[in-house]
Amino acid sequence: MEPETEDRLPFVTLLIVTRNEKEKVKKSLQSFLNQTYPQELIEIIIIDGMSADGTRKMLEKSINELQRKGINIKMLDNPDLILASGWNIGIKNAKGDIVCRIDAHSEICPEYVEVGVNELLKRKEDKMVCVGGVLENIGEGIIGNAIADLFSSKFGMGNSAFRTGVREPEYTDTAVFGLYWKWVFDEVGYFDETLKRNQDVDLHHRILQKGYKFLTHPKMKATYYVRNSLSGMIKKAFGDGYWTIASGKSYMRHRIPLYFVLYLIMCFFAVGIFSYLRLFSLRLVCLLPLILYVLLLIFFSLKDGKSYNKLLLLVLFPAFHISYGLGSLKAFWDKLFLKKSQRAV
Repeated sequence: MEPETEDRLPFVTLLIVTRNEKEKVKKSLQSFLNQTYPQELIEIIIIDGMSADGTRKMLEKSINELQRKGINIKMLDNPDLILASGWNIGIKNAKGDIVCRIDAHSEICPEYVEVGVNELLKRKEDKMVCVGGVLENIGEGIIGNAIADLFSSKFGMGNSAFRTGVREPEYTDTAVFGLYWKWVFDEVGYFDETLKRNQDVDLHHRILQKGYKFLTHPKMKATYYVRNSLSGMIKKAFGDGYWTIASGKSYMRHRIPLYFVLYLIMCFFAVGIFSYLRLFSLRLVCLLPLILYVLLLIFFSLKDGKSYNKLLLLVLFPAFHISYGLGSLKAFWDKLFLKKSQRAV
């Protein structure tokens, strides 16, 4: 149950789970240190997955320096290496009334915690238990910049509010880099450590089932550094698509790439059969959804791409959608025909 309110600002625990992120985790940590929320009401916990690239040594040095300055910060081990176990370790060791976790390759704006805490306090009677921000996607190089545009596009990512943005605070079906009342984990459970990805969607589904709400706030800006190569984007898309289906928890926007890939497969065979039988009108009917997709592809590439990214998105959009859909198709196949329905990708 939710604790009784007190006439005080809540204590907040900020979490970073990292593994071999020597360069990027520095920026994440600095964004925690830059918060406008009272520093004496913040503790920082870094959960390291036994890094072997110098991350651990760098963090130990930084933590020692910060502790000497009076900063409440510590590091914990994550021997299981995966994100879900790291998040759970951090939450269970948190002293805060509120917990917030971000990725090691992300940063939050200075007002992030202050705005989030104010919203949690203001909306407690409305059963709002988590508030998250809006992502600004950043890439490096020609491909990375184009991928950042893809991750900010409704055509690329669907109607996910934290990616495409909101003008006013809005109740949503999920939240990114959320500030949670810690008590909610005691009620609905922690992140599912059997899942390599999609753990947040699974957790948020359980929270929604209890009748609680999520909020996305436009003033809570977060920076997310995307993959900067085509191969990296494809690998991520395939893995995300796989675990969306393997976890059993998804929204329509997550399943559309699977439907698209199934359509392409069926269309390929149908067009061949209709062409052989000289049923050209049926062949055209079969191709109509693909023609619509191409028209939307051109429109959103021109609309959402910056400069030369407009041309690159003509390739990146279908590469992302098909890779995501193929990952989902593999998970669907595994569920039907393999004894172990959740296998590593």
